[in-house]
Amino acid sequence: MMFWQKLWKLQWFQGRAVIPAPRFLRLVFFSVLITGFGAWWGLGGLFFLLSNGILLGLVAIELLQLRKMPKFGGKREAKALFELGEENQIRLSLHASAPAVGTMWVRDDFPHGFSVNQRTFQIEWKRETEQAIVYTARPHRRGKHFFHDLHVRMESKWKLFHYEERIPARLAVDVYPRLEPVRRVKQGFYRSMPASEGQPIARVFGRGQEFSHIREYRPDDDPRQINWMGTARRGKLVSNVYQPETGQQVAIFIDCGRLMGVRNDGESRLDRALEAALGYAAIALDRGEQVSVIAFSNRMLRMIPPGKGMAYLNKIIEGVYDLAPDDVESDYLAAWEAAAPFLKKQTLVTLFTDAANVAFADSLYRMVTLAKKRHLVLTVSMQEPKWTEILQKEPNHELDVYRQIAVEELMSERKKALTRWNHKKVIALDVEPERLASSVIYSFLDIRCRIWT
Repeated sequence: MMFWQKLWKLQWFQGRAVIPAPRFLRLVFFSVLITGFGAWWGLGGLFFLLSNGILLGLVAIELLQLRKMPKFGGKREAKALFELGEENQIRLSLHASAPAVGTMWVRDDFPHGFSVNQRTFQIEWKRETEQAIVYTARPHRRGKHFFHDLHVRMESKWKLFHYEERIPARLAVDVYPRLEPVRRVKQGFYRSMPASEGQPIARVFGRGQEFSHIREYRPDDDPRQINWMGTARRGKLVSNVYQPETGQQVAIFIDCGRLMGVRNDGESRLDRALEAALGYAAIALDRGEQVSVIAFSNRMLRMIPPGKGMAYLNKIIEGVYDLAPDDVESDYLAAWEAAAPFLKKQTLVTLFTDAANVAFADSLYRMVTLAKKRHLVLTVSMQEPKWTEILQKEPNHELDVYRQIAVEELMSERKKALTRWNHKKVIALDVEPERLASSVIYSFLDIRCRIWT
């Protein structure tokens, strides 16, 4: 092994460096300038020895002072769970082995592609032994990501050199889809808000066989629902109120094919679909249903078996948070054939896919044809925001007119196809990306009250 390779293996040189500061470079330039003037007067050798002697003396003293600089360490603190597109707080804690004095610059080695509100931090040490830095990071992609080392640069006492060090601080974080729909479900938002107006309404119950509560008798109530024991206790007529039976099965199919990788406003269609699907799973579990999840492209990617209870939602989130779109066409029939044997009769089969597939994919049509024989089917897709922009834009030349005609034709064909989908046992939901989560949740509540009763 060569000498320089052995030298590099010494602990002092691993992740550490001493580099010249701008003040040192200015002194070198000044020394050269003085030597030049001395040479003009015939005293170049004398001026060279004096200027460089003084400079070397300063360097020697500065390097000796660097040896007395305290050792620095640090750690990173952050939530293990980040949400896609949200600002997530990171805290850097630095500590010195002895009171430190001087200016320090700090950089964090965050995952590639993350957006941060500040890249480099400057802090002043005034004989402290601890400092803290807080910044925010916004992830751009779901899945597991890694923060690596902290990089610090400390100024020497006379500002001739900078001391650099790499502090190991590796940290793994999981980036989940946005969980705002899940939080709204847990907070009970959908128990009192209607789909369209957003105004409070009374809770609606179907005429199921599962008892919910008793209330005062109304003239249009079925006399068979009168609770005579409750009437005797209260001294007035009261009726039993029933709600849809719980324990039905909901199967969520998530398309991870090529078209689901198309991005709008920094998020893919799959990102939006997962956000809505998790909110949808949360409301179904909250209502006591059994929920399963099947993710597929041209092959099966994930299959999470049916489960009940809000605690099961964590397993679903862990199972799908890192799904990524494949650059292939989706095989709906293969996904259906793999999952169908595990679905009991009258399962609500919900498919999150691209609107173009809903309208034009023959294999999807065959899948729905098979599914609706024994189950209820809900297809969920997103409208194309760019199409709306094209139609609303004032045409300035012939190309704009041709674009608008083409978009209108595509929207007309898709509308006809979606109308064909609508059937007693098939519901096609096609909404704007921003309304996807709330729309599918309200559709589930409507289906639950109208059909599962």
